[in-house]
Amino acid sequence: MSTTIDVYPTVDALPLVEEIRGRTQELFQTLLNRHGIGSTIEVKAFYPSSADIPIKYVEIDTVWTPDLYLGFEYSIDGIWDSDSWPSCSFIEADDRYIVEELEDIVPPTRLSKILAQDHYWFDENNSDGPPVASTGYGLVCAALAEATEGIIASFDCESDEKYNGETAEKFLAWWGDRQIDFYGEDAFRNPRRKRY
Repeated sequence: MSTTIDVYPTVDALPLVEEIRGRTQELFQTLLNRHGIGSTIEVKAFYPSSADIPIKYVEIDTVWTPDLYLGFEYSIDGIWDSDSWPSCSFIEADDRYIVEELEDIVPPTRLSKILAQDHYWFDENNSDGPPVASTGYGLVCAALAEATEGIIASFDCESDEKYNGETAEKFLAWWGDRQIDFYGEDAFRNPRRKRY
């Protein structure tokens, strides 16, 4: 089973993938530093492919577009740890359920801006996935929400519904700390120099 976090933009902006990758890495490193975890995180964006094809990393001038599906690779101290799977998708007719979900928690002016957009983002993670990717995918969504003045929501039990409709700033006030508290600081270190 997987869980997703969605980002609904309020402005018609499609940021560079590199901007989101860099901001995600910055947010993650800041979180680790704040908790006194001596690890260095590196985030790389790549195009998903089958195992027999070499990894192709995303070019720095690539802009997010609807129907772009990527992988974000997380390495700790230079050793690969895990991945999350951010995507930009067109809003289809069956996605309009968000109106009912958000109308009581998002001001009408903001909701109308969300509904004026033809796309949204989501990042997917295995519900029992590794702690690093399970933290990183929320930080990817926060970076996207910052860049698009968007709101963050999850409708598949990733977080308590009371958090739906939050801005990046509000989301960042609790997300990373909650993840580190849940998984423990050692999950964000590489104490045994594990290799995959």
